[in-house]
Amino acid sequence: MIEKNAIIKIIDAGIQAPSGDNCQPWQVYFDGEGLCIRNLDFKDTSLYNVKNTASYVAIGAMIENMAIAAKSLGYDASVKLFPEEENSSTVANITFIKGETVFDPLFLFIKKRCVNRKKFKARQLEHHAKEALLKASSEFRGAELCIIEDNEKKKLLARIFSLNDRILFENRNLHDFLFKHLRWSSEDAETSRDGMSIESLELGFLQSRIFKFLSSWNLVRFLNFLGFSRLAPLQSYKLCASSSALCVLLMQGLNSASFVEGGRVLQRIWLTASSLGLALHPMTGITFLIQRLQIGEDKELSNSHRKYLIKSYQRLKEILPVEHKSIIMSFRLGYADAPSDKSLRLPLTSVLIN
Repeated sequence: MIEKNAIIKIIDAGIQAPSGDNCQPWQVYFDGEGLCIRNLDFKDTSLYNVKNTASYVAIGAMIENMAIAAKSLGYDASVKLFPEEENSSTVANITFIKGETVFDPLFLFIKKRCVNRKKFKARQLEHHAKEALLKASSEFRGAELCIIEDNEKKKLLARIFSLNDRILFENRNLHDFLFKHLRWSSEDAETSRDGMSIESLELGFLQSRIFKFLSSWNLVRFLNFLGFSRLAPLQSYKLCASSSALCVLLMQGLNSASFVEGGRVLQRIWLTASSLGLALHPMTGITFLIQRLQIGEDKELSNSHRKYLIKSYQRLKEILPVEHKSIIMSFRLGYADAPSDKSLRLPLTSVLIN
């Protein structure tokens, strides 16, 4: 049996994982010997979370954190995905076997890893950093990390990724989900311990105050008649185009397990980036919408948005080998000052059930 102190540290490491808008869609059960991780589908009702794929990526990142922590505490973690059936709420069972203590240096960065939405510095990605990131992804079968540094290709990808901001302000589901998870003061963030603080968006003092008015869907609809949503992608485009690299993580396979395994790969890449002093900012909304369109779950998308997504996918295929693969995450990568704020996590007592 695993020691109680060790299991607490392992779960605490797990809940540091990233999730869409920091919604933390997981519940952990401990039966005295192992863990059962369940997906709480009511936590992420965004259109991005098609068939729970975004939640599966988040839970995969949680599992990787737990595996790293377990190894560093002297246990081997044995993971069984979807032990009941695919797409069930039980995503994984994890058992622990006492083994050799092998400290993983990435363990030190589990609580340091975070999203950085600041403008990145005009600096080329160092060769050793690129090699380390590719090595981190190569440790997982079927994973492929595409790192794009060519300026022209970055501009093309930047146009694709930034289109998400237009759709976000034209689709009520996406708009409302974002603003539901924004915390407008440090007190609100501390009370809820989920969602994202307005400071973490790196909008600046004035823009942060203006942004709050955009929580009104009626106001946004009116502004869209004046062209607001067409201008919304401009900032994201600039952030993407000026980054050291734009990256896309792919996995072989198109099933639920592919996204969980992809989440594990993503977390290892992200922790490696943190250890190298690199900033990482997910820009992945558009890829989840593309996957929603591909499987026919597009009822809540307008005809114009369907056309945008079809065209974006065609462009994406011209740059990257995405066809017949799961797109786990797209993100910008580079060097930046520390973020203004970091998302909090729910207390262990809210996540763990004995």
